[in-house]
Amino acid sequence: MKTEALNCRCCGGVLNVKSAMTVCEYCGATNFVSDTAGKYINQLNRANKLRQEKEYDNAIRIYDNILSENVPSADILWLRTLCEYGIEYVPDPISSKYFPTLHRIKDESILNYYSYLDALKLCDEEQRNILIKEATEINRIQTEYLEIAKNEAPYDVFICYKETDEDTMTTTEDVAYCTRLYEILTKTGYKVFFARETLQNKLSVDYEPYIFAALKSSKVMAVIGSKSEYFTATWVKNEWSRFLKQMEKDPSKQIFFACDDPNELPRAFSLKQAQLLSNPDAMEILAKNIINYLANILKAGKNGNPNALKNAAQYLDLSSPEAMLGRAKKHLNQKNYAAVYSDISDLLAINPAMSEAYWVRLLANVRHNEENIIYAKTDLTKDEDYDKAVTFASSALKEKYEKIKDQCLENISLQEKFNERMDIVADEFKQTVSESKTYAKKDDIVKELKSLKRDYDNSALSTFGGKKIAQEIANKVAELDSIYKAVLSSLSSRCISEYRKFCEENNLSNLLELDNTSEKMKALRNSFIEENKALRANYTNIYDESEIVSESISQKREDRKRAVQKMIHEFDGIDSKKDETIGDMIIRAFLDE
Repeated sequence: MKTEALNCRCCGGVLNVKSAMTVCEYCGATNFVSDTAGKYINQLNRANKLRQEKEYDNAIRIYDNILSENVPSADILWLRTLCEYGIEYVPDPISSKYFPTLHRIKDESILNYYSYLDALKLCDEEQRNILIKEATEINRIQTEYLEIAKNEAPYDVFICYKETDEDTMTTTEDVAYCTRLYEILTKTGYKVFFARETLQNKLSVDYEPYIFAALKSSKVMAVIGSKSEYFTATWVKNEWSRFLKQMEKDPSKQIFFACDDPNELPRAFSLKQAQLLSNPDAMEILAKNIINYLANILKAGKNGNPNALKNAAQYLDLSSPEAMLGRAKKHLNQKNYAAVYSDISDLLAINPAMSEAYWVRLLANVRHNEENIIYAKTDLTKDEDYDKAVTFASSALKEKYEKIKDQCLENISLQEKFNERMDIVADEFKQTVSESKTYAKKDDIVKELKSLKRDYDNSALSTFGGKKIAQEIANKVAELDSIYKAVLSSLSSRCISEYRKFCEENNLSNLLELDNTSEKMKALRNSFIEENKALRANYTNIYDESEIVSESISQKREDRKRAVQKMIHEFDGIDSKKDETIGDMIIRAFLDE
């Protein structure tokens, strides 16, 4: 039996099939190959690719179609089992062998799963031993994962979303929506699975136990997708499809959606109600619906989080002061200051003694938010909203506001000292340059260099003339080098490093001012470096030309020397009484040359 172009179940390499058990030449994995495989090569390769891309449900459909049309075979049943448990084969960097990892844990052991047991019945003894060995290893990993998941505290809500857009390789806008939903629900007291927060200290290979625990314990899943393709992304679909299967077994579980267009939702969501992201209060409304649902579960005695329910009331009413303040803070973080002023005006009309409302409006006035206000260089006490915020504040809030006010005043003092130091350093730099004799000669030297270059080009390139001019050029370039070194030394040691030292001494955490102020200095430094490179490039070729000329003159000297020796040989023994002496003829020959 010989089957062409069937791919390996582990690495995807092409198998050279010669028997019912074929070892992959690329990864060493043993593949079972039945007669059925020979008839469905294209479908099996497609399913294999889907499984390697973690599209497990789509791969299962192909395997089920093949099984429904043929007598079951061990290889197809085993491949289907791998999909059920989300098995991905990952190469070991040391041995280059492929080892299984799990992306879809089940409570049921793979050793008891029906398709695995059916596959064992159809194996011969050698195949059975290989299958048992591999399933045992998968079961070991599964047991470890289940032990990790068992120690996780139960979750109330699972937020499902796409973190990164593959086309742009940037964070999706859905992250902002999910962050807002996460903040509302966690402040209410619910335990929420949000991958960005929950998994940030976990290795990617260890994600599955925590995802499994959250999917299993959560009563609600919120799926957020600003684009239709985000709902069908591999990991997103992997999560919501597993949750939908759990809903079939546990009716108390519920799934909620937020999208731009409900008509673009996957078919599995067609009968579900979706929240439109175009609504500016989309996350607040979605949070309200989730909190209501969880409250109803608790009332119906179907488990729930009683502690969270106590804090939920303030979020159930979007017109409550707490909800209005939350929207104002959201608009503040988005730098939508007009919306902030509108929110706060409405809020103060309801509760004119709300300290936090005045504080948020103060932050909008100085164009900062809660996170970066400590870097502001402004006197907050000059704003009447500060006085009102302090007047109506609790003791804890009052202490917080006054501490931030003191920090801002300290920032002003530091900035003044910084500006003074900057002025001093700038004056020192100007003085250093003005007192530098070499620097003052810079333009004159450049003119001399250009003049020397013209003289060199126009010279007869004699032995002495060419070398003499070339040497002068070398001296001028060296002199110019000393100017650049003096200026660069002044720039680096007297300016930039001093600025940074000042910031470090005064614990300035924001160095933006430093970088902006020293930009001109750095630009000047770079211009000197580039100019020096250009001048060196212009005049370096003179040295090369001089060497070429010197070699040419040396060659001519050798030729003359040989000619003289030849003439001496020819005139050897001639009577010295002739009219022209040998010496006269040698001199004439030399001059002729």
